[in-house]
Amino acid sequence: MKIFGFDLRALEVFVTTAQTGNMTLAANQLRLTQSSVSQTISTLENNLNVELLDRTVRPIELTVAGRYFYDQSCHLLSQAEKTHHVMSKGDFQKLHLLRIAMVDSLATSLGAPLVDVIKRHTESWTISTGRSHMHAQALLSRNVDIIISDDALEDNEFLSRHRILREPFILVIPRRETRRFASFQQLIREHDFVRYTSDSLIGTTIERYLRRQGVSAPIRMQLDNTFALLSSVAAGLGWTITTPLCLFQSGLFRDQLTCLPLPSDEPLQRNLTLVSRHNELGNLPQILAADSRQVMHDKFLPNVLRELPWLEKDLHVG
Repeated sequence: MKIFGFDLRALEVFVTTAQTGNMTLAANQLRLTQSSVSQTISTLENNLNVELLDRTVRPIELTVAGRYFYDQSCHLLSQAEKTHHVMSKGDFQKLHLLRIAMVDSLATSLGAPLVDVIKRHTESWTISTGRSHMHAQALLSRNVDIIISDDALEDNEFLSRHRILREPFILVIPRRETRRFASFQQLIREHDFVRYTSDSLIGTTIERYLRRQGVSAPIRMQLDNTFALLSSVAAGLGWTITTPLCLFQSGLFRDQLTCLPLPSDEPLQRNLTLVSRHNELGNLPQILAADSRQVMHDKFLPNVLRELPWLEKDLHVG
């Protein structure tokens, strides 16, 4: 256990002494003896190996080090008082700080309404994006509190999970290609495959699916984000596989892309799940999950289905 050289009571004695400039007055306010106040200050200085008060003047003044320690002590005492107030009320619906990591397609496409949801339930918050496996590591190492990811960490029994969205993968080709392709082999013969990088979960998922279909596409273009991927397809450089949410994130490229079902009898789907440590946040994960689903219903589904109505039977919120 780390020893800091001070506790909250010592900080309270030090702050009161600094504010009154007199140990006797501080003792009276704190209902202590003058000798107890003096001993507490001396012990504090010995533990920190620094002089906090200039006792050669009256009233007592802070040293330079003492002024820094005074400011920090006031902050710590304020936080302690706030923590005590919250704990005594027993209401933990609104956290002081909530750290969330999510897939970039969700943050980019629905960031504003999701932030509004988060603001309603926490005083301070952070949102980060990045690779799904990094999100998983951050949750398990307690660097984030919640992830919304396509990796639900199913092998970990100490986590709670709430499904947000199930969406199919779709085929995306340049707009000028309006026909349906009978097979992946036909696609590969006529066009290059523009793929996600192999270090992303979405890229790995697609590559495994193609192997199951017996498809071996030459590796020519590997891109690390959906916008670059779809821009390349829109420019006529090839075809790709992505999801409706990723498409929505990039603005749908209405006049430049054609979206089709995958030319395969095997469905390929992606699940986005809100994952948190079990019981740690009370019912906040359930509340955020429900609100996130509502955002999906209000902001995502209407826009996507207006452009791609054939997806209706395959898009599921919750």
